[in-house]
Amino acid sequence: MSLSLSGRILKEMINQQPGKIFLIINNYAGHQEGAKAVEIVVPLLQKNGCRVEYAFTQYAGHATELASKASSEGFDLVVAVGGDGTVNETAQGLMGTNTSMGIIPVGSGNGLARELGISINMHRSGLTLIKGTDLQIDVCRINSQRFLCTSGIGFDAQVADQMSRASSRGFLRYIQLVIKESILYKPLNVRMMIDGKAIDQPAFLVTFANASQFGNNAFIAPAASLSDGLIDVVVVRPFHKIWLPVFALALFTKTINKLPFVDCYKARQIELEWTDASIFHFDGEPGKLTVPATITLDEHKILVRR
Repeated sequence: MSLSLSGRILKEMINQQPGKIFLIINNYAGHQEGAKAVEIVVPLLQKNGCRVEYAFTQYAGHATELASKASSEGFDLVVAVGGDGTVNETAQGLMGTNTSMGIIPVGSGNGLARELGISINMHRSGLTLIKGTDLQIDVCRINSQRFLCTSGIGFDAQVADQMSRASSRGFLRYIQLVIKESILYKPLNVRMMIDGKAIDQPAFLVTFANASQFGNNAFIAPAASLSDGLIDVVVVRPFHKIWLPVFALALFTKTINKLPFVDCYKARQIELEWTDASIFHFDGEPGKLTVPATITLDEHKILVRR
């Protein structure tokens, strides 16, 4: 069999409609609309000839367990119904398998869904599960914690930590926290090696990006690609607060790399040797930071339906 022929067959296999679909629903994500998938997405999939099962997450890490079990039981597509945290957990259970991941985005930021052009309209994203194609994307790690979109330290990590403690979520709540935290925020100190290049300086934030955005179409790394085998590193140096509106505008217009206090790099591995930061975020979720830390590409990739 020729290479081109086998490639076409593989593509046809990847793009064929899934027969068995398992939905992992986080009903606490975003505005708690995950349960609507049972009323909207499940009938839609069944109408198109798919066998569908679903389960609701009950605790942290449950989505990973459910995804791994569904993959081992032969489901063609395992779908994260939730935000970026649910997507991250679901992906953890599918890495190293041939099972594709779908997304029904109902979170606050929906970073990966937006990056892939998946609609936040539940009916449209449901149709994507049937008619879409799979893209193999990179997976990154900060120490042992995997992430699909972004990880980082500094201001965005602090906001993610506060967001996780908030009584409510959503874009408005996120903006309120950004404004509140920016008033008294103090820059951190960072020493790291980016593919052998030494960086030792104060920073407002440092982002390690596989995807171009945090979520909500806030583009922290406009040049990032999910499948280029590289990690984009964005270092935002301390700046006067008078620049905050300009910084915010640059995030939403994909021009942050043009600001005079922003440095951008591409790398395969970053060694975070020291920082006075105590927390980091991964796909919007907060975690306790241990340094020295290594940020690199994971050996596994994952197929995502878009």
